[in-house]
Amino acid sequence: MATFYALAYVCLTIIIANFLTQAFPKMPQALWQIIGGILLASLPVINKFVIMLDPEWFMMLVIAPLLFYEGQRTQAKLISKHFRSIIELAGVLAVLTVVVLMTFGHFAIGWALPFALALAAIVTPTDATALESVTNGLDMPKNIKRSLSLESLFNDATGLVILELAILWMNTGKFSFVHGFGQFLIVAIGGVVAGGVAGFIYIYLRQHLLKGEFDDTVAHVLIYFIAPIIVFGISEHVLGVSGIIAVVVMGVMSNIEQQQTQFMAPKLNHLTLQLTDIIAQLLNGLVFVLLGTSLVKVAKEYILQPVRTWLTLIGMGLALYIVMTVFRYLARRYSDRRSNDPNTKMDSFVFAIGGVHGAVTMSMAFSLPFTLSHGVAFTERNDLLLVASTVIILSLLVPVILLPKLLKRSAPSFEESAYVQVHTSMVNVAIAYVSDVETSQNTKHEVMKQLQDQLGYSDLQINKSERKQAYRTLFEVADNAMAKATENSAVSDQALMLYNRMQSLQNGFGKIGKHRFKIWQGLIKRLFIHKSINNQKLRAYSHSQAVEEVINIMNTAMTDYIQQLPKETDNPRQLIALRNAYTQQQAMLQNQKSNSSDQQRILLEAFQAELTYIQEQRASGDSNPSLLKTLYDEVINAEAITLANSVEE
Repeated sequence: MATFYALAYVCLTIIIANFLTQAFPKMPQALWQIIGGILLASLPVINKFVIMLDPEWFMMLVIAPLLFYEGQRTQAKLISKHFRSIIELAGVLAVLTVVVLMTFGHFAIGWALPFALALAAIVTPTDATALESVTNGLDMPKNIKRSLSLESLFNDATGLVILELAILWMNTGKFSFVHGFGQFLIVAIGGVVAGGVAGFIYIYLRQHLLKGEFDDTVAHVLIYFIAPIIVFGISEHVLGVSGIIAVVVMGVMSNIEQQQTQFMAPKLNHLTLQLTDIIAQLLNGLVFVLLGTSLVKVAKEYILQPVRTWLTLIGMGLALYIVMTVFRYLARRYSDRRSNDPNTKMDSFVFAIGGVHGAVTMSMAFSLPFTLSHGVAFTERNDLLLVASTVIILSLLVPVILLPKLLKRSAPSFEESAYVQVHTSMVNVAIAYVSDVETSQNTKHEVMKQLQDQLGYSDLQINKSERKQAYRTLFEVADNAMAKATENSAVSDQALMLYNRMQSLQNGFGKIGKHRFKIWQGLIKRLFIHKSINNQKLRAYSHSQAVEEVINIMNTAMTDYIQQLPKETDNPRQLIALRNAYTQQQAMLQNQKSNSSDQQRILLEAFQAELTYIQEQRASGDSNPSLLKTLYDEVINAEAITLANSVEE
């Protein structure tokens, strides 16, 4: 039960943090999740349920799938085009950063070289997930964003290999550059080969299963999500190569296969993409919540220590972060030395502070041993943890503070007002189509209600005052028609009395407009002034005949009014409200039953009317393509749900 409660509390923390991000969007989601993790580990009632994953399990179950998904979103042609940049960023820059930080840690701080190397290796890898969180909503330069993403894909492996060499140095007291460089090449190239072989096997298995009509969705989805975990485990613990590089390469190969065969199993591919987004968001949330809990664990180690002790270590972390940022800036400036772009200084600075550190750094820090091979306690372990934690926090906070001042907010692809207008017009077109279909009014009313649900729970929904105004307009139309019928003696006295009773109950007593006055005036004249009324005939006139007479007059007037309404207008909400009110009124008067199969058929036809409207808008160029794509996805999903429900019935 402890594991269940731990997962439940973590999920609850992610949920609250995500909602807080929507409520306060200026603060990145990652920071809300870290704060949630800190609170989770600090509250005495629930901190006993906090999860502390073993670093190896964490890398295998969380980091490996995330990097696989990141690799799958990366096109192979992008990697081949920028292969040299990847080597420079994930290899050369990472190694040089380690050398600079190790030198600074040894000579400026006074740490032994093996410990300084271990710390440098830990704080070097960058985190694409953390970067995406802190830059969300900002207009990052495309070349910088691409460089940071490619760097973070592969420099984890560099850091892990160097950390292993540092631990080996601590255990043996010996370090060989030749051995270290050779080991790095073996691990890196081996990871590429392992990932390539794994990707080939995965693609071969998937395609042959589909060709053999073994297309069970659950089985394929499970293979997809388990594959990176298995590949990482085999690469790291069986082959002794980089599991990080292996899952990234496998992800890139999977991207190639999906691009080539996306229409062979469209339902499966679409579902896989949707689930990938959800799982990635969940794992990202888990990463940052656990990062928050880890910070509390580190802090508890120093809570009883003198203030000077942990302030000194925090100062070391600050110094390392500054040195690393300055070096990244200079390295980028050197790389762009031949560029004529006037923004190179700004781009270099954004690149420097964009090297955000996250869960991989913390996981590597926690992977440090408690004791060395010769049985001596690794007393500097907690110091390294606190320094690494300081670097992580600074790398998250500095971009959050500075980047909004340096970069513009990314402009939305379309304005909300434009979306509201086109969205409402699209729904209005569908409702107009339904109003012209030959079917019962009850069926029309039910379909229109479902179409109106497309407006969601927001202010787009037709509100109470708009519905009231629509009914008021229709009653005025009916009153006008009845007044004209009265003037032309085209309505019976029984029907007049029935109509007035109906309207009095509907609107309340004392609310008599000019048309209602004419109706009463005509009725009084015919009852008390003209004596030609045959009282016996009036009594014989049945109530059902009067009802039918009223319905015919109202139907004719309202139908004529609705049919002359335009299909497109500057105020589509008013048209939607009027058509809904008319259909509901007709359903009440005619008391017809609704047919569910008719509802499904007409609803699908209405969706086709919406798609036609979207295509016309795209052809005319009157609406933003991104806006139309959003509406298209909405209609297609609604259509798929309707079809699924009709099949189940």
